[in-house]
Amino acid sequence: MPLTLSKPERVFQRAIHLNGHSPQRNWLNLDSSCRWSGSSGFIYSNRSLQKPVEKLGLLRPENVRRWTAIGTYQSPYWNQVRQGTDWKDVPAQTQFLIWEQTGGDFGILLPLLCGDYVVTLQGEKNGLRVMATTGRKSQPESDPVIAYAATGRDIHALVEESLQAVAAHTKSFRLRVEKKVPAFVDYLGWCSWDAFYSKVDERKFLSALRSFREGRIQPGFVILDDGWLDNKGDLLCGFSMNEKKFPGGLAALVRQSKGEFGVKIFGIWHALNGYWGGVDPQSPLGTKYDVLKSAGLIRPWEGDKQDRLYLVNPEQAARFFTEFHDTLKAGGVDMVKVDGQSALAEFTRPYFGRVSAMRSYQRALQSSAMRHFDGGMIHCMSNGLDVAYQLEQTLVWRNSDDFFPRRNSSAQQIHVHTNALNNLWTSTFALPDWDMFQSHNRWAEFHAAARALSGGPIYVCDKPGKQNFRILRRLASNDGRVWRCDRPALPATESIFVNCRTEPILLKIHNRSGTMGLIGFFHCSEVRKPLRGSYSPADIPGLSGSHFIARSYSSGHVEEMDLSEQAPVILPRMGFEIVTISPVLGSWIAPLGRLDRYTGVTSLAAVSILADGDCRIAMRESGRYLFWCKQAASATDERGGAVPFNYNRKTRLLTVEMKAAGVVLIARVG
Repeated sequence: MPLTLSKPERVFQRAIHLNGHSPQRNWLNLDSSCRWSGSSGFIYSNRSLQKPVEKLGLLRPENVRRWTAIGTYQSPYWNQVRQGTDWKDVPAQTQFLIWEQTGGDFGILLPLLCGDYVVTLQGEKNGLRVMATTGRKSQPESDPVIAYAATGRDIHALVEESLQAVAAHTKSFRLRVEKKVPAFVDYLGWCSWDAFYSKVDERKFLSALRSFREGRIQPGFVILDDGWLDNKGDLLCGFSMNEKKFPGGLAALVRQSKGEFGVKIFGIWHALNGYWGGVDPQSPLGTKYDVLKSAGLIRPWEGDKQDRLYLVNPEQAARFFTEFHDTLKAGGVDMVKVDGQSALAEFTRPYFGRVSAMRSYQRALQSSAMRHFDGGMIHCMSNGLDVAYQLEQTLVWRNSDDFFPRRNSSAQQIHVHTNALNNLWTSTFALPDWDMFQSHNRWAEFHAAARALSGGPIYVCDKPGKQNFRILRRLASNDGRVWRCDRPALPATESIFVNCRTEPILLKIHNRSGTMGLIGFFHCSEVRKPLRGSYSPADIPGLSGSHFIARSYSSGHVEEMDLSEQAPVILPRMGFEIVTISPVLGSWIAPLGRLDRYTGVTSLAAVSILADGDCRIAMRESGRYLFWCKQAASATDERGGAVPFNYNRKTRLLTVEMKAAGVVLIARVG
């Protein structure tokens, strides 16, 4: 069954010369089956692609010390991270590969989507084998572009600029900075999943909202996860709610959530295919569409058992999502979490090419999400390349496997480490979502600090009555507002090519908030003894200044630093630290942010030095704020009114109490 769908125009454009990239090609050897495209970094296969699985050329980077790979190694849904020194250890299904060269430069190799084929890498004794896979009835692809490669001196710039080149060439996806940020990410959220799993019902859902109100902090968005739909086993029977579990219906539930409990954005879950196994062809819903039957492996963690699958024809995907989302929107829903996306190949393999089928579904889904929910959507279980490089409109992407509250501390370390390393790639085309967590989990603060620094959405899956409101208030205002960092967090260069899971090395990540920087340390290692790390203002790319004040969140330690000066940090197993680094402004003051927040500088809306040398600071919310002042200082509001403050001459620290959001003027005394 051929699927007639438009595919991205192949664009042959002039070479994009990336800053710091080597024009030489002696760093990557290609066998005779591949060739470079002129002076650009794109690599072509010299033979056409015709079979469902194609084994293509062998590529070998030269003078490599160590590599880091990202790919869907354990299931098609989630990316994991692998690191090593021998090419034969690069796993199959690698989607992103970087390496450190012996001379200190870095390299990158990006397999691409090629017509109806998904290209990946896998290691062999003599290099990296390029593999291409598709469905059974795809169109042959002649003269295919299979990969992009480049080298550079700065690993972060290399990754960012390489993805710019790929996006410009393929025109099948847009970069993160080009897409709209949905409103829900700026609020604290609550999701029903780990609180109730699929046993959620109306009473339980409302009891959770009631318990947040009693704790005097309200999630700004909520997600009603799996367990609400009209389904029969793995199959969707209709767009309405399960009447036995939700007797009041969707509209009434949404009205009560918003009216009684102050929820601003109501989200709801569904699978890409409707439900896990698709749409019941015998149901009234199923008779409205052309439903295609197949069998596939959608739960690889349960072994090789294949399930019967029922897919709405991709040519009808736009109508399917429009009608589904019309129903949700009419009930007051504001956003969706769409699961199981990378399972689509299992549904479509007998009928369609892999990429064109996913393109049809993604364009239909993303267009509907933009039209109905203003882009309010989380792409979930979607880490395959055929989703990543077709994110044209929507932004938020679950960045790793789930948070598992019942698993041991090692699983929590893996979760944070995986998200941090994945961000290096995924933050170029998405806003990575590090998943929900529970504030009452044993390792809640480890997760909370990571989410605060991540730059992505922050939401919990707490059980009613068990919330740790102390932790939640370190993340959000009482009305649920979250002040995020400026961008997704990135791993420090020193954490990218070492294995922070097995070696005695702390994971180190960084972020920005205006002119200020943040550095996070996480003990993710299997080594159980305390580990030492170090930080410097120079660790944060683009941080301006020569004189800085650094404050550690956990210890409260404050110190002056020069740009290249190093300071130590020591953490026990499962420990974390977030260091705020603030440039000294006007040679006398450095804002350090709200004291009781993991990333308190995000509560500062604007900071400026006035003509008379005073400092003007706009605060986004009430709270206790900290400033380093070289000399005694006082605080007033813009009209000269009193603002509670205290200056400690010994520590040079000024604390200012804000009763509400507003502007404060800090002036030197004497």
